[in-house]
Formats: sequence, C-alpha cells, structure tokens
Amino acid sequence: MILRSITKHVRDQNWFAVGIDFLIVIVGVFIGIQVANWNEDRLDDQRRAQIIDALVTNLEDSNSVQQGFLAEIEAGLEAWDAAHARGEQPPPYHYRIDGSDTAPDIWSALAQMQLTDLFDPYTIVDLTFYYSELEGVGRKYIRYVEYVEDQVLPGLLAGKTAFYLPDGTIRPAFQANMDRLREFAAENRALAAWGRCLIYRLEADRVFEDSCRRVDYQLEGMARRPAQPEGQP
Repeated sequence: MILRSITKHVRDQNWFAVGIDFLIVIVGVFIGIQVANWNEDRLDDQRRAQIIDALVTNLEDSNSVQQGFLAEIEAGLEAWDAAHARGEQPPPYHYRIDGSDTAPDIWSALAQMQLTDLFDPYTIVDLTFYYSELEGVGRKYIRYVEYVEDQVLPGLLAGKTAFYLPDGTIRPAFQANMDRLREFAAENRALAAWGRCLIYRLEADRVFEDSCRRVDYQLEGMARRPAQPEGQP
C-alpha cells in the first residue's frame, strides 16, 4: 500500500508527499528493528534468569549436601580421636555416601548454552573452575571409598589385629586413609564457601572485575572458619 502511495505521488510530482511517504517507511523500519531488538533482549533476560536459577539451585543443593557430609564426617572423626586418646583401639572411622558416589554433571549441560553472551568473563571462569574442582574432589572421594571397601570393611570382620600393630599403633595405611577423609572434609568446606561466593555473584545485578579467589576458600576450609563471599558488602 505504501509503495502504491509513493508511486502515485511520484507520478503527480508531489515531492512533499513523497518525502512524507519515505519518512513513514524509515520510521516503520526503525520501529520494527527496535521491537525486534527489544524482544531479543527480553528473551536473553529470560534465558539468563532461567540459567541463573538453575545454577543457584544447583549450588545451594551442593552446599546443603556438603554441609551434611561435614557434620557426619567431623562428628565421626572427633569420636574416633577421643576414643583413641583414651587408649582404646577403635576401628578406623570411615564414611560412605548413600546412593551414587558422584554428583550429577549439571555444568556440562549448561556450558553448552553460550553462557559467554550472558555473564562476564570472571563469572564464566569462576563457574568453570568451581565445577572442575567439584568433579576432581568427587574423584578423590571415589579413590578413598574404594580403599574403604577393599581394606577397611574386610578388616572389620578380622578384628583389631587388622588395623593395629602389636604395639597398639594404628597401621599407617589406615591412618592415611582417615587423613584423606579429613582432607575431603576440608575440601568440601572450601567448596561450600566458594559456592556461596558464586551464588552471591550470580544474584547480584552488576558486573564484577575480579574472581572469587579459590585459595582464600581453600585456606578457610583448612582452618574451619566461616566464609564471607568475595565482594559481598
């Protein structure tokens, strides 16, 4: 219809009307582009909100599970330490997770969703690093629990001589296995603190110019100190 109008005005040599027609076309194209951009931005915002919700939910779930691990492991190790300090010869404390030994791989699915368009580079690096560490700590736990199932559980059937030398000293291999469990607890404590930092950053409506520093949370995990998320007021 607009083309027919322009043609008529050109034929009539009504240049003012032709100018008005071209202005209408230009304004219409501009409005169309703007509406398309607004819709695209709105869809990106919705997609970002959905991904953030999935990440925050997963991080909160991981933290909750890690806190449960820590409570049980620390209570069990403290009870073993107390009994050993009294001169008793308790079997090595061991911890086995109910169900699967590994956490679901959420990050692999999310990482394929072009997150670089939605988050700043520091957040992308932090999330990638965090989930890589989470997977690595999970593999270390598997190595720990394999020793428990191969050596500790059969030793429970054999009695104290399976775990203790004739002088009453616990055999080094079993002491080392419990030390690995202490490390697992410290690493989960650090991961939980690191996860809280990431949750804060994902929910904050601003761009960050530095990372959640892993080493800070690793030290906090070893020291058993509560963590404050990096950048949190």
